[in-house]
Amino acid sequence: MTNNKWDELYNNQEYRYGKAPNVFVQSMLSDYPSSDVLSLAEGEGRNAVYAAELGHHVTAWDYSSIALDKVQRLAIERSVKVNTELVDLTQDIPFRENQWDIVLNVFGHIGDASVRQRLMKGIKRTLRPGGLYIMEVRSDRQLPYRTDGGKDTSLLYSPYEVLNIFTDWKIKHFYYGEVERFEGKSHNGLGHVIQLAAYKPK
Repeated sequence: MTNNKWDELYNNQEYRYGKAPNVFVQSMLSDYPSSDVLSLAEGEGRNAVYAAELGHHVTAWDYSSIALDKVQRLAIERSVKVNTELVDLTQDIPFRENQWDIVLNVFGHIGDASVRQRLMKGIKRTLRPGGLYIMEVRSDRQLPYRTDGGKDTSLLYSPYEVLNIFTDWKIKHFYYGEVERFEGKSHNGLGHVIQLAAYKPK
């Protein structure tokens, strides 16, 4: 018996969202110097392993031990190292102040608005001055597109909640609109997202 719904989701040999990194992460990280990177709700490792291939020191958090095992298999396949930790982001999150240079959140739909507020405030604390937060998530306009399996509107981000939290940061990139994603069997076609790349003030 699996431990939670995320274990059930990932309990197979295939990589549900593929092995290639998210294209927005690629565009933001491709020229970034070697840094300490935390990837939230990482799933099976595609973004964490990519960051490690670029020379970053990477830690991946997820609430599925099965997914984290697949992170390690993919890291071995690509000859890189990724630290993995089993973390439930809906509960008290083990953020330490000024610990990371980069935090990634790619389709990390982990709770309702109150959980997201706590998560984003924790991200603000844990990034070092000058650090970068990179996020691509499904927006509150996603459901009609039907390119994801989820139907819970409480898990979707609004642009206002994101901008209200990061209003005092230097925003390098913000986008609220349509994108096409072809990531494994679960992200295929046109959807509606929020993208954010923001620097913590020095």
